[in-house]
Amino acid sequence: MSNASKAGEQPEEGEILKANTLGPDQVQVGMDVMSIDGHPVGKVKEVRANDFLLDRPLARDLYVPFSFVLAAEDYGGTFRRGRTEPTEIVLSVSEEHVDNQGWQHP
Repeated sequence: MSNASKAGEQPEEGEILKANTLGPDQVQVGMDVMSIDGHPVGKVKEVRANDFLLDRPLARDLYVPFSFVLAAEDYGGTFRRGRTEPTEIVLSVSEEHVDNQGWQHP
């Protein structure tokens, strides 16, 4: 058991901390979806209360629970255009492990 898993102790250096989970208000249809290792996985096709439908080219679509969304980021805008909206979802799993999560199919 690591030191971070004991109640009340600080996490170990380099350990990834869970932030607030993103939900249906931050995820929008058409956003690009990337794996944690930077590979494009697909696009958001539909948003539901607890998950979103991942539209994958040449693979079966999957419902991805929001608990697997690491971040929603904006790589397309510039600061001069005013407020920017996130254009990309980053999953907390690598591209090669997406199919091994047991996520539902439509």
